[in-house]
Amino acid sequence: MDVSIVVLAWEDFHRTRDCVLSLPAEAEIVVVDNGSSAEIRQALSEFCAQQGVTYVQSGSNLGYARGMNLGVRHTSRANVILSNNDIVVHGDAVARLLTALEDPEVGAAFPAVVTPEGVPQTEGGRFLTMGVGLGHATGLSLVVPRLRIVAPPEQADWLTGPFVALRRSTFDAIGGVDETSFFYSEDMRLCWAVRRQGKRLAYVADAVIMHEDDATAKRRWSAEEISERRTREFIRASRDLGGRRGRVAATAYVCGILLRAAVGRDSVRRAIARGAVAGLRAS
Repeated sequence: MDVSIVVLAWEDFHRTRDCVLSLPAEAEIVVVDNGSSAEIRQALSEFCAQQGVTYVQSGSNLGYARGMNLGVRHTSRANVILSNNDIVVHGDAVARLLTALEDPEVGAAFPAVVTPEGVPQTEGGRFLTMGVGLGHATGLSLVVPRLRIVAPPEQADWLTGPFVALRRSTFDAIGGVDETSFFYSEDMRLCWAVRRQGKRLAYVADAVIMHEDDATAKRRWSAEEISERRTREFIRASRDLGGRRGRVAATAYVCGILLRAAVGRDSVRRAIARGAVAGLRAS
């Protein structure tokens, strides 16, 4: 199996173990320990040695993008999969993703995602255009589905990436994972970069993984903090990637967020509003 799978872990031995054990034995597996404590480092190091898995210690928490890029530098095969540690692969999902990459027009392949309870969780969205931004600000997106920021995975401009497969040549062509962000929106930036190469995304519905959403983040941040950080990075990425139009679209979208926060006034909506404003102001 011509694939290297990079699993990024931070302060979590048990989920990382379960993830690795669910991966095909024929794959080259690299576990990046992103600055865990000494106890976790020792447990992961010993487990990887037992499994014949490459163990890489980053030395500190580098964030998602830098940690993944570090791991890929330790791989040797023609295809790479970037994996969160809080996933479990079902059946032959890896083989199905690799089959999708055989199409030269495909730049990245994404599986169907389910929760631990088996509920579909695959998330996709549209890039933040003028139409989408204004649709959100005016409320028109409530009646015009194509103006909504979320989209069915088959029609999405970008997909969330707890487990994403790329040819190594594509990974190198886009310069690896964009290190502009420490955490969140890396998947949107990656999809943007792949599309800029003239490639399309493949959603492989019969390749299934289980993902425990935000398992790492929830140990560190509250629901409000997660919402704020997610929104900040989404707005910042949309603003940066879209140029002048992206800045205008992001501003319109943020106006919609602020209006909804003023009406709703619950703690999560207020956190989203704070994140949106911070995303516009961030350098």
